[in-house]
Amino acid sequence: MLHHLDAYARLYVDVFTRPPWNETWHPNDATQRLHDILTTPRAHAVHTTDASGTVTGFAAGHRERHSTADHFLLQEMCVHPDHQRQGLGHRLLTDLTRQLPDVTHWYLLTGRDTPAAAFYQAHGFRPARSQAVYVRP
Repeated sequence: MLHHLDAYARLYVDVFTRPPWNETWHPNDATQRLHDILTTPRAHAVHTTDASGTVTGFAAGHRERHSTADHFLLQEMCVHPDHQRQGLGHRLLTDLTRQLPDVTHWYLLTGRDTPAAAFYQAHGFRPARSQAVYVRP
């Protein structure tokens, strides 16, 4: 997974510094974040490429044990804007599901009223009913 780290970081910066996210990401910070995710125990990632081999999308996270079953925290997922709405996000989720058939519960964090929320809901995710995210400054 780490051999794709630079490509993932370039894509991450390109995607998340644009609308609708407009976040401030520098390559070194993105590389550190993605390195942390990819080196987490039981990490797993998938990606898509174009005809030239350039990474066009990726999804990454890790398994977590909960009682007698594995859950998967999808920590980051993005598709290059030029390749969005072509089914690549669907393919990334499908690839993860196929590669992790014994995962019983999938979860992620994203903004409530974002295009990402609509995408995930269209792919079977739903807002949690019994749990909330708490933040502290």
